[in-house]
Amino acid sequence: MSRTNLKRYLMLLAVVGLVAIAAGGSGTFASFNAQVTNPGNTFASGTLFLHDQPNGGTTCTSESDTFNNQGSDTCTILFPSKDLTAGAQTATLDLHNAGKIDAANIQFKVSSCTVDKNTAATGSTVVFGTDPTCADMYITVQETGLNYDTPTNTDVYCAFPTLATTCASPSSGATLASASSFQTLKTTGAATATLNQNTDKYYVITVEPNPTLGSTPTTNNVLQNRIVTFALTWQINQV
Repeated sequence: MSRTNLKRYLMLLAVVGLVAIAAGGSGTFASFNAQVTNPGNTFASGTLFLHDQPNGGTTCTSESDTFNNQGSDTCTILFPSKDLTAGAQTATLDLHNAGKIDAANIQFKVSSCTVDKNTAATGSTVVFGTDPTCADMYITVQETGLNYDTPTNTDVYCAFPTLATTCASPSSGATLASASSFQTLKTTGAATATLNQNTDKYYVITVEPNPTLGSTPTTNNVLQNRIVTFALTWQINQV
């Protein structure tokens, strides 16, 4: 082979080598994948609605509340125009969970409690003795049966303040003043009272002025010309 042909042959080999390198650098390789899809993912919430029927009267509902169901709905008065000097007074209350989820507990609180002169009724500002306060107004909450009867067995409990089969007479252990923050009601077996969806709890609420306010000549006029006003708020919370 002449020198010229050898040179051409070597140049041809070099070109073939470059082509091979280029082809190797840009070659394709097989790849594999597998996948699955979980469609239709949705986040949603249920409802927790509390219905309140005092004394068998008109039912008020938390869903009609214009302030995010935090107690601004105006319900029937539990104690309309009760006599402050007549001793213990009672009212009945049916609480119903009209929502779609269960409630973990039932709570209540007393708010806006005041003791003042009853000038709206008498026009008089005359009062006697030391002014009573909301701490002189005792309260109990008794869980009862459907007809608001108070069973003598352990089917229900004194829900507030002291756990027992039935509530003892109201006392200074629980007052309109001491219940100014939410109190959790109790039920059978000293457990926290719950309210499952589409179920009811029935309560008798008793309020009584401190009996000693009228027990002696120096105090028996203390309640004269007085008016006590307060609000009761009932609340259920999600499980």
